[in-house]
Amino acid sequence: MNEEFGFHINRPFYIRSRMPMKRVVTMHGNNWIYLRRWTPNHAKHAQWRFDERTKTIYNMHWKNYVMEIHSNGGHPYVRATTSVNSRWW
Repeated sequence: MNEEFGFHINRPFYIRSRMPMKRVVTMHGNNWIYLRRWTPNHAKHAQWRFDERTKTIYNMHWKNYVMEIHSNGGHPYVRATTSVNSRWW
């Protein structure tokens, strides 16, 4: 457990919305991250893990993609990218 960020290290997790449909954050092949309804077919697409060494959040299906806030934190969109940027906004 990383106390600073509140994540279990390298343990898969879901990011789930508290809204009525309880959607999860998923990643698709085009690098954009969406809120989608969870289905067993897309379970790996919606799983993430925290890497303590790089302090980034990786996708469990596309293992070399990390979660990033678009425009270096200046945009409301989140995307996935292969470049590791461990800055927290």
